[in-house]
Amino acid sequence: MSTARLLTKSPKDIVILSALRTPVTKAKKGGLSKLYPEELLYNVLKGSIERSKVDPSLVDDILVGAVLQTLGGQKASALAAKAAGFPIKTTINTVNRQCASSAQALSYLAASIRSGDIDFGIAAGVESMTHDYFPHRGIPTRIYEPFKKQASSEAQNVLMPMGITSENVASKYNISRKDQDEFALKSQQKAFKATESGHFLKEIIPVEARVSEEGEPEEYKTISKDDGVRGNVTLEKLSTLKPAFSETGTTTAGNASQISDGASAVILTTRENAEKNGLKPIAKFIGSSVAGVESHLMGMGPAVAIPKLLNRFDLTKDDIDIFELNEAFASQSLYCIRELGLDETKVNPYGGAIALGHPLGATGGRVISTLINGLKTQGKQLGVVSMCTSTGQGYAGLFVNEE
Repeated sequence: MSTARLLTKSPKDIVILSALRTPVTKAKKGGLSKLYPEELLYNVLKGSIERSKVDPSLVDDILVGAVLQTLGGQKASALAAKAAGFPIKTTINTVNRQCASSAQALSYLAASIRSGDIDFGIAAGVESMTHDYFPHRGIPTRIYEPFKKQASSEAQNVLMPMGITSENVASKYNISRKDQDEFALKSQQKAFKATESGHFLKEIIPVEARVSEEGEPEEYKTISKDDGVRGNVTLEKLSTLKPAFSETGTTTAGNASQISDGASAVILTTRENAEKNGLKPIAKFIGSSVAGVESHLMGMGPAVAIPKLLNRFDLTKDDIDIFELNEAFASQSLYCIRELGLDETKVNPYGGAIALGHPLGATGGRVISTLINGLKTQGKQLGVVSMCTSTGQGYAGLFVNEE
């Protein structure tokens, strides 16, 4: 499929009407840490409807990426959607493909729209790692031990802490501590520049966040910026940080994604539905791919998912203007960039999760909003988002700028 064909507009195209997110803030001590997942989701849903001017009565289904929440986050998500003013007709569902959850929500909704099951949908995502990450840190607390012992090493490895998978990739592919720290520094520098210039404000919905402690008079503050960005970080400082997962390792708090809170939302429909309702698309969703990799090397996921996606649409890496790769760890990011032979100037031009943070269920929508914002700012056309996920998977999605 040629690039020109991808840019051709058709009534049945899956188009994006809005792609927005809350600020991403540090877990436990960041600006959104006093808010619960339903509050974060409420803010991004309500803000998206208000800014996009989409009538909530048009929305048939909301699919929410949620990784850590109790009961899969379904009841909390339904609470948020109804509080935000969506009518009884609007149904709510949740999906968990780990770090790709809200991106996968978009893929599922696009398929439902293409099939005619629904006309309008919202692919959202939310994570309060403040409230839901500790103390289990994403590893199930209840596993039938005899079964685990009898399982293959590949099966057992799905329970491996993510930091150890980072060390595995770094060790297997000779990715040095210095290279990881340099990559992290560049992420921080790019994110700081984008923050200071106001670039991210175009994709962020400010949140009136509760900042008072429980039992104290309620006090609120407007949070409009990501608060994990460290503009004054230096390579010297990064080099002094101790390994976080192995005494002899190279993965540190400085070259890994931050534990964060945040939410995201992407509104989808067909081009003909948008035109019928006087709504202007901002981007087009072409398609996505998922791929499996060895669980103990899960960070390799994008290096497999991206070629699968590009081959599907007869594209090469040179056809893509921006790659938004979720920076789970500098180790796996560097591996994927090198393995794919990507032009580093096209990868995460505004920084990534090492600087911005990684609220698991919301990250897919976050990178989509950042991609579309970046394509518009640069006046470019084609973009890819991709991320690795726990248990050994990769996701990649292809988008076209429409403005």
